[in-house]
Amino acid sequence: MSPVIGRLPSVLYEKECPGNENEVDTVFTDESLSIFPCFPLFSKEQCREGNFTLLKSEPDEKEREVIIPPIRRKHAVRHLSNPFEKHNVPDLVLTNIFGNLNKKDLCSVMLVCHKWRKFSTISTTWSVTDLAERPVSEVSLCALMKRKLRVFRLAGAKPNPEAMISPPAFQMALSVVSRLEYLDLSRSNLTHRQLMIVLKPCKKLQCLSLEGSIIDNEIAECIAQNKDIRELDLSMTSGITAESALEIFKNLKKLEQLNISWCGVDSQILDILLENIPSQVCKLNICGTTRNNGLTDKHMRMLTTACPKLLDLDLSDNVDISGLIISLIMDNFERLHTLSLNRCYGVDPNIIVNLNCMPSLQFLNVHGCITDSNMDLFLDFCNRLKINCQYFNFTAKPVANTNNNTRIWGQRVKERY
Repeated sequence: MSPVIGRLPSVLYEKECPGNENEVDTVFTDESLSIFPCFPLFSKEQCREGNFTLLKSEPDEKEREVIIPPIRRKHAVRHLSNPFEKHNVPDLVLTNIFGNLNKKDLCSVMLVCHKWRKFSTISTTWSVTDLAERPVSEVSLCALMKRKLRVFRLAGAKPNPEAMISPPAFQMALSVVSRLEYLDLSRSNLTHRQLMIVLKPCKKLQCLSLEGSIIDNEIAECIAQNKDIRELDLSMTSGITAESALEIFKNLKKLEQLNISWCGVDSQILDILLENIPSQVCKLNICGTTRNNGLTDKHMRMLTTACPKLLDLDLSDNVDISGLIISLIMDNFERLHTLSLNRCYGVDPNIIVNLNCMPSLQFLNVHGCITDSNMDLFLDFCNRLKINCQYFNFTAKPVANTNNNTRIWGQRVKERY
């Protein structure tokens, strides 16, 4: 059986190659196979003349009408239209939408596109930010201080040393203008650089807590530039000197509440404080001054002249004051509502009972001053007063009581959902 050799039906189209299409050669050697389809071809002469030819099957009329859709790969990238640009969504609508998201969802939204990132960073959600008890880095603090923060809680925050910024970026972070009004740094263990990143841009603070922080001259200058501070908590701080105390108290003329308990205040710092403290201060806590070089009766005389409008006064753990302060308090503080003399061993309990005759006084705390055997007798003499009803002092503290952690200075910091 002899093999049949044939060519596939094809047409050679030549671009810009003139010729007669009727000139063809024999395709099959066996002419008996006439049923095999055959199509006209270009002549060999025409094929030799052209340099660029295209071998292509000549389609039928039905094949020309069929439109084959483009082939898409399974993982092909498709360019979808942006509905926000297509429908021209106003920027105000996006701002209002993002303003109702919590911080976690807002951070996810920022990863979608550049436009959403822009509106996420200026969202009003950032105006109240709570990072209490969380690790924070210099990079995150720099990013947050560029946003419109108004209330910022960093109580108990811990430093994350992994993400540090370069010296040029650090200097740029110090030049940022902040809108912060309420800043809680209580018990935070932040580094000096992190404290500077947060405090240096602030010039509009109204309430500030630095409980447990280290106060040097640079931090004191940052505090002093906020001339509108009403409540200042410096309890348990360290490093305060006479120079830094003068820098702070000569500039803060709108103070209403001050807490400088247990921060190593000596006689020199007390003199500076009482010479510069504004007269409108209504709550003052100066307990735990330096032993043998702290609060004395002389300072109490200065205090009666400097702050006659006091409502709440805490003098606890000052062993250098005597019973003379009782008469000074009764004669000069006509509005005094609460007085704490806990562990003031230099004050005779027989003189303390005279406070029962002070009309404005309602609460008296004398923990450790009265023995258990004499407590009943003391209560009989001070039957008008509420004795030892308060265990903690919340002067200038961000949280008004230990059971409420959702607000600082009356500002809600809890997420919406």
